[in-house]
Amino acid sequence: MNTLRKLIGRRIRSIRKKKGLTQEKLADKAQLTQQYVGAVERGTRNISMDSLERIISALEADFDELLTLKDITNSLISEDEQDKLFILTVHNQILKLRSVQEIKVVHKVTEEILKIMQAN
Repeated sequence: MNTLRKLIGRRIRSIRKKKGLTQEKLADKAQLTQQYVGAVERGTRNISMDSLERIISALEADFDELLTLKDITNSLISEDEQDKLFILTVHNQILKLRSVQEIKVVHKVTEEILKIMQAN
């Protein structure tokens, strides 16, 4: 789930900046590459548990500070993005319970609705 990767990456970036560290300095302290740290912060890299542990240690943060996700969404994602993520998650859960044929019908109906909306 790339949303979780992005949330953790944003949290790492936030803590790193609060501590006055550059990506390069954090990478050095965590014995990782700057490119890896940058990709983790952007949420484009799937971080391993070992690397996460190294980053937490290098940030001199505790595990709870980094992984307390309840405040992350409020502080790092706009209200509109939160609403969008919530709606998409609920929509995804509803569709998971349906057959492929039903999902295709919903998809086609959605496309037609979006075409009409775009025309207006």
